[in-house]
Amino acid sequence: MKPPTPPGLPLIGHIPEFRRDVLGLLIRSVKKYGDRVRFRLGPYPVYLFNHPDDVRHILKTNAANYDKDTRSTRFLSDICGESLLTSNGEKWRERRQHLQPAFHRRAITGFETIMQDETEHLVARWEKKEEVDAAADLTTTTFGIVARSMFGTAIPRETLSSLADPIGRILTEAFIRLGTLTGRKSKSFRRAMAQLDGVVDSVISNRVESPDSPDLLDLIRSACDDPRDVHGESIAFLLAGHETTANALSWLLANLAGHPGEQERCATDPEALDRAFQESMRLAPPIWIIERHAIGPDEVSGYHVPKGVSAVICTYTLHRHPDFWDDPDEFKPDRFLKSDFPASAFIPFGLGPRVCIGKQFALMEARIIAGALLSRFRFRRATDNPLEAEPGITLRLKGELRLKLEPRTP
Repeated sequence: MKPPTPPGLPLIGHIPEFRRDVLGLLIRSVKKYGDRVRFRLGPYPVYLFNHPDDVRHILKTNAANYDKDTRSTRFLSDICGESLLTSNGEKWRERRQHLQPAFHRRAITGFETIMQDETEHLVARWEKKEEVDAAADLTTTTFGIVARSMFGTAIPRETLSSLADPIGRILTEAFIRLGTLTGRKSKSFRRAMAQLDGVVDSVISNRVESPDSPDLLDLIRSACDDPRDVHGESIAFLLAGHETTANALSWLLANLAGHPGEQERCATDPEALDRAFQESMRLAPPIWIIERHAIGPDEVSGYHVPKGVSAVICTYTLHRHPDFWDDPDEFKPDRFLKSDFPASAFIPFGLGPRVCIGKQFALMEARIIAGALLSRFRFRRATDNPLEAEPGITLRLKGELRLKLEPRTP
């Protein structure tokens, strides 16, 4: 038995709707057809699974039958090669096993000084302003944190700035290419990649080691025999390590700006802040979609999954499943005071063997940045424009996040 499918066009299937409004397509399809829906992007079959039981089956219970040999991963491989983000099989297992200890909770405390330093730099800039584009500034801050954690504390800020722009352009086009039949790279993409490759190679070659702080690059070098793998892994960590956290923090501040009572609680109560951060990631998971490739045939909740199919989990719709979340579109952090939902109904960092390796790093970073900002400022939105999601490789806020700042008195 196959899942139901929305009407599509001959040959190209659902590509026009995917390009026009992919998030809307998935939301509408789940509401109309249920938790299992079949799509076609040209010749590529895509099965969407939106029930926690199916999510657990694909990502955890039967994860051995699903790898990341997907079209989206191949496009990411154009950016970061065969890295931890894109590799499969034994190569992925060996690399993961080697790098995992660096991201255990006890190990990442060594990066705390970098996180605090970059956060204080952000606070100092905001103290001179009455209004900010919070999303842009948070992206700069999280990029500084992951770049300095990767390459050492002595990396110049102007070098960081030269990396941020090409990465932004590359991430944007990588997603756009999914909505095309050929996936052809534009001249702009190739120029941005050449710029990024050149800067990363230069930083790796001329890095100044700092004995006072840990350095992920040394660990990557010890895990990779090929210099190309060191290069690709470095780019992968830069990509995955900054934009996701920046987007999660942007959504958090946007939500708290619209809920002043909750904002005041979070300014003084770390546990309330943790719940608000979880709720923001429920409503706007930075990794809003997960794609897997079926190595062999499978059966999921009675539906046949043929070999070669792309199995897709949309965390955005999963986190709003009405069977597991009351008032699913509302910002209600206290829902996390109790855990009466399946673990696989809330997966902002993924699930199973490929759960995000940087989860603890990201949570520590978010607590430090959000805690410092909320203790120094009150926030309110500078415009009444509705908050809109912009799906790409990650789930960004559409447009700027203009926030008015009110300093808190000591």
